[in-house]
Amino acid sequence: MGNKTNWLAIIAAAVVGMGLGFLFYGALFQDIWMAGNGLAQGETDMEMLRYGEKVEVTALPMIINTIAMFIYALIMNWLIGKTSMTSWAGGATLGAAVGFIVFLNTYVSNRFAANPTSLSMVDGGYAFLLFIAMGAIIGGWRKS
Repeated sequence: MGNKTNWLAIIAAAVVGMGLGFLFYGALFQDIWMAGNGLAQGETDMEMLRYGEKVEVTALPMIINTIAMFIYALIMNWLIGKTSMTSWAGGATLGAAVGFIVFLNTYVSNRFAANPTSLSMVDGGYAFLLFIAMGAIIGGWRKS
């Protein structure tokens, strides 16, 4: 049995994951997420405030996020191969299971940290949809 990794699907899943993140944390839920983390926009685009104190804005979180997306996609590829859920629906189902686990972990962690439920819904909801999308892409777009 040869390597069935479709590297284009891995790249596509990572890119879709980042796009979904831009949508979730930008256009749709930016204000809710920022408020839940005690963040506010500073005087310029490159200035962020946390509870009124300036915090440094760097590219490091985006670099880490990009690496993480590829790791997530590779793990989903491995899980899909191990479970033989090699279809769009099978990959999405497996992704939903993984995403639900991450959602629950996010929710529980935020309860202990006394963070607002809205933060759990944004972060957990993103994780849930992220892994469904990755699973569908990787499960359905298999190498022949």
